[in-house]
Amino acid sequence: MLGSTVKIGVSLCCIALAACVKVAGEAPETALGDHLRFSGSSVQLATHSDGRHTFVTGYVGDQGPYNFIIDTGSGHNVIDTALASEMGLEKIGETEVLSGGVEPVKTDIVRVPDVRVDGMSVRDAEFIMIALGEMSLGQFHGVLGMPLFADGMLVFDPRNDRITVTGNGLQPGDPGVVPFDTSMGGIQFEANIAGQDVMMALDTGAPGGIVVPYAMRDSLPLKAEPVRGPNARLVGGERATWTAVLAGEARIGALRFSEPQIVFFDPSPPHGNIGGGILGDVVLSIDQGSRLLAMRAYDSGPQVTVSEATSGPRSLGVQFRGMGGGPLAVSNVIAGSLGERAGFKSGDVLNAVNGRATSDYDMSELRSLIQGSEPLRFDILRDGAPLTIEIR
Repeated sequence: MLGSTVKIGVSLCCIALAACVKVAGEAPETALGDHLRFSGSSVQLATHSDGRHTFVTGYVGDQGPYNFIIDTGSGHNVIDTALASEMGLEKIGETEVLSGGVEPVKTDIVRVPDVRVDGMSVRDAEFIMIALGEMSLGQFHGVLGMPLFADGMLVFDPRNDRITVTGNGLQPGDPGVVPFDTSMGGIQFEANIAGQDVMMALDTGAPGGIVVPYAMRDSLPLKAEPVRGPNARLVGGERATWTAVLAGEARIGALRFSEPQIVFFDPSPPHGNIGGGILGDVVLSIDQGSRLLAMRAYDSGPQVTVSEATSGPRSLGVQFRGMGGGPLAVSNVIAGSLGERAGFKSGDVLNAVNGRATSDYDMSELRSLIQGSEPLRFDILRDGAPLTIEIR
């Protein structure tokens, strides 16, 4: 379960145990597709928010920092037109794009040699040129689109201000996991709005919430007549908007929204849209290889309390493998150990201990912490889902 917490109570008084922490050398580089690289089996990207968009900060070559939106609604990487010109990036082609607007827009394609965001690098990838700086008043400089992550999984964790990129995938049949379709472009899945099934595009780059086609205005139960809102300014043009409160429930994956505010777009797109406006309290996992996604609300989950009397060093009974100065992978859990009772499993990825990233610890410091009497809080990633384990 996402965001679940398991608590183990430990009082140190009679059993002497040794800590079991095993760390290997530098982890090999992971390559996802032709352009994405990072050390170890996953990488965490720190995110920022302006209240409307969630973005990461990185560098283009040795220049920056620049702000990039990681956008599930984009089938292209994007770089600001002015920035591309300033850097002297060479045009290698052109294409047409339609990003929610009314008319397709012709744009040039350039190749960007190197983009670095935290421990992740994007090498020699194609970007289209859009005047993002002008549209955002200089705030945003680029977009990292979904094709970059086609061979891996993205986990958006807004409450903890991070996105995790990993090769681990979701499994069909797991709670909250639903299939999605890409045949019409983007990531689309079926939702239910007040009893009506409608295809929705998942668009973390959009600041709105639940958007539906204007054509559904007369068929949905509403608490009052829709109110005209401001035009939505999009690449390729603008769309008129109306807002209303749904007199019913919206079911989106495993999530339920009672009487949510919805937005109508006109001219009507062929599908609805789920934007970042409703994802702030949701952990979103997207596995493009399996075409599965999960949207799960944060919750405290079940709590288990176990008391154990010990003396001397505490033993977790969990072996970790180093991942190149980043997260640690659980390689083995000793049967009957404290770690097994707490719920650790092989394959878990340990991202932080007591709120501090594992990359900030040296191993002797981490070993001493685990052997000591201080309460421990482990933030891990299991099959794309964040999980918290506490030992007290």
